[in-house]
Amino acid sequence: MARIIAVGRIKERYLQEGIAEYAKRISAFDNIGFVEIKDSGLEEEGERILKAAGDDYVVALAVGGKELSSEEFAAFVKKYSDKKISYVIGGPEGLSEKALERADYTLSLSRMTFTHEMARFFLVEQIYRGHMINAKRKYHK
Repeated sequence: MARIIAVGRIKERYLQEGIAEYAKRISAFDNIGFVEIKDSGLEEEGERILKAAGDDYVVALAVGGKELSSEEFAAFVKKYSDKKISYVIGGPEGLSEKALERADYTLSLSRMTFTHEMARFFLVEQIYRGHMINAKRKYHK
């Protein structure tokens, strides 16, 4: 079971629809859940993220994280498919130090900067792509 724990709400309809579409596609392979944390300042958001993540394997999306190719990310998805995994995405200010320290793995989607809303969309698409690569299905090409 994978979850995306993210600060803030998705306001743009096209992103809401895209995220819903990829979540639906992922359901053929795994369950994916979403937890939205209210914008409330870096430290308070961090506490709420930690509480929501509980004992899960935590992957923090952060600028300084490791960049993976889609194939490498697919291997990551496969490796942790038997664990409860929470991908955490901060708000405009990023993630608190406590949230970053708690992370079991730190991932970067790119050296480029994206809104936290777009990061959620890109992440859910890459999770789907990872499952398709692992299933040796055509989507990836």
